[in-house]
Amino acid sequence: MPVFIFLFINSIVGLSAYIAVYKLFQYKGFVDALICWFVFYFSQIALTSLILGVLSQLRLSNLILLNLITLFSLWLVSRKRASSFDPRPLKNSLPALFSNKVILLALSVILSFGVVKIFINLVNPPFGWDSLNYHFTFPVEWLKNANLHTPITVFDDPSPSYYPIGASLYFFWLILPFKSVFMADLGQVPFFVLAFFAVFSISRKLSLNREFSFLAASLFFMIPNFFKQLQIAYADVMMAALFLACLNSLFLLRGEFSRRNTLSWSLSLGLMLSTKTVALPYSALLTIPFIYLTVKNINRVYLFFFSAAVVCALGGFSYIRNFIEAQNPLYPLNLSFWGREILKGPISAADYRSRFSLGDYRFVKMLFHEGLGLQTLLFVLPASFLALPIAFIKKRRGVGFFKGYLFCLPVLLFLAYRFIIPYANLRYLYPLLGLGVILAFYTADKLNLPRSSINILSAICVISSMAELAKRRELVTSAILAILIFALSLIMIIRRPRIPVKKSVLYMGIVISAVISLFVLQDYYIKNEYPRYLKMVKYSGFWPDAAKAWDWLNSNTEGDNVAYAGRPVPFPLYGTNFKNNVYYVSVNKTEPAKLHYFPDSDYAWGEDFISLHMSFEEEGNYRGGADFSTWMNNLGRRGTDYLFVYSLHQTKELAFPVEDDWARQNKVFFRPVFINDTIHIYKISKG
Repeated sequence: MPVFIFLFINSIVGLSAYIAVYKLFQYKGFVDALICWFVFYFSQIALTSLILGVLSQLRLSNLILLNLITLFSLWLVSRKRASSFDPRPLKNSLPALFSNKVILLALSVILSFGVVKIFINLVNPPFGWDSLNYHFTFPVEWLKNANLHTPITVFDDPSPSYYPIGASLYFFWLILPFKSVFMADLGQVPFFVLAFFAVFSISRKLSLNREFSFLAASLFFMIPNFFKQLQIAYADVMMAALFLACLNSLFLLRGEFSRRNTLSWSLSLGLMLSTKTVALPYSALLTIPFIYLTVKNINRVYLFFFSAAVVCALGGFSYIRNFIEAQNPLYPLNLSFWGREILKGPISAADYRSRFSLGDYRFVKMLFHEGLGLQTLLFVLPASFLALPIAFIKKRRGVGFFKGYLFCLPVLLFLAYRFIIPYANLRYLYPLLGLGVILAFYTADKLNLPRSSINILSAICVISSMAELAKRRELVTSAILAILIFALSLIMIIRRPRIPVKKSVLYMGIVISAVISLFVLQDYYIKNEYPRYLKMVKYSGFWPDAAKAWDWLNSNTEGDNVAYAGRPVPFPLYGTNFKNNVYYVSVNKTEPAKLHYFPDSDYAWGEDFISLHMSFEEEGNYRGGADFSTWMNNLGRRGTDYLFVYSLHQTKELAFPVEDDWARQNKVFFRPVFINDTIHIYKISKG
C-alpha cells in the first residue's frame, strides 16, 4: 500500500508540473522544458507542504487532496491548449552522442556506480550526520504533529533548528507514505539528474556542440566528492542543482524577458534559498545579472516585483519565522559590521569559524585529499582563471556584461565560500565545480583544441574517478557492471540487433518490474532496518556502540516516550515506523527548550568541543541553571519512559552530560537497562 500511495501522489504532482510547463506556459526546447518541469514539480511539493504546515494540517490525506485540487485547476485552465512537449530533438541527438565512445564509457560508469549506491541505500538505514541530526528528525516531528515546528538541536551547533527547511520538506514528502526513510535516503537523486541537464543546457547556450555539452555534464557528475552524495541524504546537491537551474533560467531571460522565464528563475531561486543558509551569498551573486536584465527591460520592471514575491513565498518561510520569533532572519547568527551590531544573535561568525583553520582552504588539500577528481585539476581550475581573458581575446567586440559576469562567477563563488560562508566544507563548492566544467569546455572550444585531445583527457578523468567513487566490494561490483554495460552498448551500436519484443511491451515490463522491486525492497527494509545498522558500521563510519543501542531500544519499545541527552543523533530512537516519541528534556524551568526562549544567551567556543559544552551550561544559556528536581518534573510532565544518554560529542576524553550523573545517583527512579562504553539507557520509574 505505501508504494501505491507514493506512486499515486508523485504522479499527481508530476502531471500538474507537466500541464504547467507544456500546456499553460508552453516552454520550448526539450532540455529547458525538462528543467522547468523539475523546478515546478519541486515547487508544488514545497508550496503545498508549507501551506498545510502553517495551518497545522500537514497530513497525507490533506496533501493528496490539495494536490488533486491543484491538478484539476491546472487542467481546467489549460484544457483547450495544445502541448508543447516534443521529444524529437532527444531522439535525433542520441545516435550522434552514443557514437562517441568516451560518452558511452562515462554513461556506463555513472549508471553502474549509481545503481549500486542506490541499491545500498534502499536496503540500508541512513547514516549521514545531518540526516540523523535534523534532516530526518524534523520531518518525523511534522508527521507526528501535522505542523512545521522544529525541535531544538542540542549538544552541538544549535543552528539547524533555524535553518531553511526546504530540503526537509522534500524528505518529509518521501517519508510520509512509508513512515520510514526507505525512499527519503535517496532524496538527492532527482537533483543529480537536474544538475546534469542544467550543465548540459547551459553548455548548449554557450554554443558548445552536444558532445562537449554532454561530456561537461558527465565529468561534473563524476567528481568523486559530488558523486558520493548519492549515498547520504544531505542538501548540497539540491542547492547546486537549483543554482545551475537558476543560471539556466538567466540565459532564458536574456533571450526573452517574459513572465514564464521570470517564473522559472524565481522558483529556482526560491527553492535554492529554502535549502541552506549557504545559498544566501550565492543567490545574491545570481541576483546581480537579473537586476541587469531588469534594467535592460525597464518597461517590464513589474516582473522584478513579481519575482520578489515568488522567491519570498517559496524561499522565505524560515527567514520570516526567525524574524517573528527572534527579530533576526539569520538567527542565531550575531551579525556585526565595523563593530556595530546589525542583527542580534547568540553566536558570532568567529565562533562558527573556530572549528576550521587556514589549512582547510589550501588548494593542495582540496584537490588531492577531498575527492575533487582529476577533472577539477585539468578542467575546472584552469578555466576559472582563463575563461574571461580568452573570451576577450577571441571576441573583438567584447563579451558584454552578461557573459563577462558569468566568466567571473567561479572566482566570486570561491571568494564567497572563503570569506562569507563560515564553514570550509568542500560540498559548498559544487555550484562552482558545475560552472567551472562548463567554462572549461567553452574555453577549449574557443581555443580550437582538437576534439581527440579533449576526448582523451575526458576518458582519463572518467577512469581516474572510478577508483574514488567507491571502495572494496562496492568498487569491484560497480567496475564489473560498468565494463559489462559498456561492452553491451558497443555491441548494440555496432551490430544493431533486432529486439523481438515491441518497445511498448519492453518499457511496460521495466516499469512493472521496478514497481514489484519497490514492494520487495520496502518490506525487506522495514524488517532489517535496525539489524543492518550493526552490519553496516564499517561502511557508514558510525560508532558500533550506538548501532547496538539503537537496535536494543527498537526491540524493547513499542510507542514509548524517549528522552535523550548527549550526542545530537535522535532519529534512530524513533524506532520502526516511528513508533516512539523522542525529545530533549530541559534541565531548567524553560521547557520545552528552544534557543530563542533564552533572550540573553550567548554562546562562544573554541576548537575543542569541551568548551562548546561548557558554553551551553553557562548561566542564561539553554543548559544553564541545571537543577535535578526541575528536570525530574519536566520528565514527568512528558510521561517519559526511557532516558537515552550518549557520551558528549567529539570530546578528547570520554565524558557524559549531567543527566547521566543524576540517573546513576538516583537508582530508585532510573534503572539501567543497557550499558556500554559510550551509551547508557535507563528505564524510568513512574511511581
